[in-house]
Parts: sequence; C-alpha cells; structure tokens
Amino acid sequence: MSSKLGTLCIVLTAIAFGTMEISLKIAGTAFTPFQLTFLRFLVGGLLLMPLAIRDLKKRSIHLDRSDWGYLAVLGLINICFSMIFFQIGVNMANAGLAAIVFSSNPIFVMIFSYFIIHEAFTRKKAITLVLSLIGLVIVANPMAIIRSGNIGLLVSLAAAVSFALYTTLGKLRIEKLGGNVENAFSFLIGCVFLLFLLLFHGDPIVAGIDSHTVWSLIYCSLVVTGFGYLCFMKAVELTGPSNASFAFFIKPIIALILSAIILSEPITVNAVVGLALILLGCTMAGPIEHLLFRHHAIGEIEGRENHPAWIKEDTESPLVITISREYGSGGRNIGKLVARQLGIPYYDTEILNLTRKEHPQTFAAWCKDRKRLLGPLLTKVYDDYIHYASGYESKQQEMFRDEAEVIQGLTAGKSCVIVGRLANYILRKRPNTFNVFISSDPDWAIQRIMLREHVDAETARKIRNHVNHERRDHCMYCTDSYWGYGANYDLSLKSSDYGVVKTADLILQAAQHRLTISKEDINPAADHNAIDSPAVAAES
Repeated sequence: MSSKLGTLCIVLTAIAFGTMEISLKIAGTAFTPFQLTFLRFLVGGLLLMPLAIRDLKKRSIHLDRSDWGYLAVLGLINICFSMIFFQIGVNMANAGLAAIVFSSNPIFVMIFSYFIIHEAFTRKKAITLVLSLIGLVIVANPMAIIRSGNIGLLVSLAAAVSFALYTTLGKLRIEKLGGNVENAFSFLIGCVFLLFLLLFHGDPIVAGIDSHTVWSLIYCSLVVTGFGYLCFMKAVELTGPSNASFAFFIKPIIALILSAIILSEPITVNAVVGLALILLGCTMAGPIEHLLFRHHAIGEIEGRENHPAWIKEDTESPLVITISREYGSGGRNIGKLVARQLGIPYYDTEILNLTRKEHPQTFAAWCKDRKRLLGPLLTKVYDDYIHYASGYESKQQEMFRDEAEVIQGLTAGKSCVIVGRLANYILRKRPNTFNVFISSDPDWAIQRIMLREHVDAETARKIRNHVNHERRDHCMYCTDSYWGYGANYDLSLKSSDYGVVKTADLILQAAQHRLTISKEDINPAADHNAIDSPAVAAES
C-alpha cells in the first residue's frame, strides 16, 4: 500500500511542479509578482509548518539565534530574490523555456559549492557544467534575446542563479535541520520580508482577489506551492529521495509540453536540444567521464594506492585485511579464521550495529528506503540530479558515509579484519591495507546456502543471485567502481578450489609476501595450527 501511495505522490508532485510556470503566468496577469509570490509562499509555508514542527520534536532540535539568522538569510534569498525574479521571468518569457532555464540551477550549485562549502570540483562536475551551459545557451539563444529585446529568459536565469545560492547555503545545515524545517521556516520568514516590501511600496496584498482570479491564486498557492511540496515530502518519506526525485527530473519536460497545449507556446528545436543537454549533463556525467578518460582501467577504484612496505604494529597504520566476497563463498568464516590466526579483531555485522548506535536516524531512514521503485541506474541518475538541485542526499549515500566513518574509526591505529561494507574502497588510501576478493563455484556456494538456510537448490540459487546482484549495485552506486574487479584487490581467490581453511592460509601467506614480513612479525605468539581445527572449519 505504501509503495502505491508513494508512486501516487511522485506523480502528483510532478504534475504540481510541472504546471507551476503555466499557473504563474496565468495568475500573473491579475496580480503583481510581489503579491503573488507573497501569497503562494505564505500558504506553502503554513502547510509545511506541521511537518517542520514534527521534525523538530523528533530530532529534539531547539533553534538558536544562529539558526534563526541562517533561516532568515535563506528566506531572503529564496523568496525576495529567486522567486520574484522567477515570477517576472515567467510573465515576460515563454513559460516552457523559463522552466528549462530555471531547471539549469544545478550547474550553478556546483559553482557555489566549490567556493562556499569547498566541495571538490571534479572532472565529472566539469563535464556537467560544460554540457549544461551549452544547453542553456541553446535554450536561451542570446542572439534572439538581443534582437527581440525580451529579457525574460535572462531574468529567469537570475532566478536560477539565486536559487542555486539558496540551495548551496541550505546544504550547510540540512543534516541538522532537515528539508521540512528549512523550507517551512524560510518560506514564512521570506514572506515577512516581502510583506514589508509590499507595504513600503504601497502594493496590494489581497486586493484584486475576486471570483475570477481566486481560482488561479488558489491553484498557485494551494496546489503548486503547498500541495506540491507536501506531496514531495510525503514521497520522500514513503519511497526515499531516490524515487521522489523523479518528479524534479521530468518537471521541465512536463512544463514544456503543457505550455504548448495550454498556452499555445511553440516547442522549438532549440528548446528540445537544450533541455536534453542540460538533463544529460546533470545525470550522465559519470558514464561520459568513463568514456573520455581511460588513464585507469574501467571499473578501477580511483585514488587507490599500493603500499608494499610493512609498517610495524606500533606505527599509525598497522595491518588491516578487508575481505569482499560472493554470497555463499564462505567469506565470513574465512575472515574469522584469518582474524583468529592473527589474534586481531574481526568486524562484519558489528559495523552495521555500530552505525545504528552512532547514527540511529540515518539507519532508520535507510531501512525504510531500501525497497526502491526504480532500477539502480535510474536511481543513481535521479539521485545525482536531486543532490545538485536541492542538496538532498539519498539515504543509501548517507548510510555509506556513516559506515565509512565507523570503519575509519575502527582502523585508526589498530589491526583488524573487515568483511564486506565496501571497506576496500573506504580504506583505499590507507597504508598497510590488504584487500581480498573471494568468489566460488556456483554449485559449491548453493550447497552451502542450502545447508545454512534449510532451503532447496532452486531457492538457494535465487538467494545467491539476488544478494550478489544487490552487492554489485551497491558497489557501483556508492563507489562508481565494479564489485569484484580484480584491479581493486590485492588478491582474488576461489574458495571452492581450496576450501575455507586453506583459503584463509593462502590469504595469510599472500599478505606475508605482499607486505614483505615474516610470519613471526604478523603475530609471534599465534598458534599456527589453530585454524586447522575441524570445529572451526565447520562454522557457518
């Protein structure tokens, strides 16, 4: 039921936001830009306020003076600048083209993020910037603007730039406050600023509302701003940001088509090509980067370094062994044997438990967000776009970041064995880390799964395929690298060829050779025959 309701919320969000430019243009004939902006965001802020209050109580957040000042700045930039510019731009220009120009705001978010919050400017972002700027120039057509003297699209561009500034600043405290709090309070505070401007200039506040104009006002205020944001927030709650972001992704497309149908505005070749380039730049920069830059093998983890020299136990980076494995390959048992042989801690599900303890809100949201309506590729595409456009980070990305924090804390000056959790990627720049990947023959793995799960062969096969598929998708989503790709590991073994005990021995021997150390250096006091115990080998 929740998935159906979530899907409905996504559809309603896309419709509400996709009709924004059209409704604003229609309503803009009866109201001033200041008046219309004030009324619709007042309604939107009031509708979002219950959600904001709920989040404040849930997170036990008490807004201090700096928080109020921060929200005031957001409200001033968004309401008094961005939305006013946007309303004027829509009134002056083609509504569909204005929607496309405004949807280019993610490219300016990248620029502001580099200077304000010091986000790295990567090749991927450079590709996004170049493609989107080309698309923007094609849509806006500067020569046509010069010839016609219509600066509506330039004003829409100013709206996109100022909204990008709002989005970038919003990232500073979005983890603390959340999107509902930032939106609701900034909307209402911005309306307070706008009310003073209206009174100062003597502009009408409620004047002009009659039986003919009230319906357009209700639609802009209640449906687009209020109901649209409510549907989006509900979609985020039910399906996660990954799926909810679909509405933002198709919004300019809907706006372009509906403006042609309702307002009889033409769909030009420039609009289609420009929109395609903007969306392509905001979503497919990663794959394009892989095609353009091949200085490292496709799928290889960037930034991974080899560290052949052994660093003694009393240094800052003692030995850490990471083990990635196919399901049913016995990787967990092998990791336990290696840790026991070395006399060092073993971590697997313990990392998940620590993450749940240290980041309970992230863990709970991640659990709810695990069931996705879209495939991994589309999910990644939409997540990238929504991150640039709104500052939201998917729950999967948040969970991975928090797990990485836990893993880095566990390995700071300590030896251990870590199974799974993409530890080989997280520790890619850590010296004295030995990364292993364990695969197995499918039939051998299926037999192990059958014994452990008490299922038949066909069910075991489905379980194995499903889990391996999830691990591949998770690795590509979080690291942009291929799970199991040989170049990302120091050693790859097929456990079905050697058995669990022998595979553990081979890992120890390989680490010894790879790090140029003696067996005594690893753990002089270890009982090297301990792993040969039948009881240990039989562990599941």
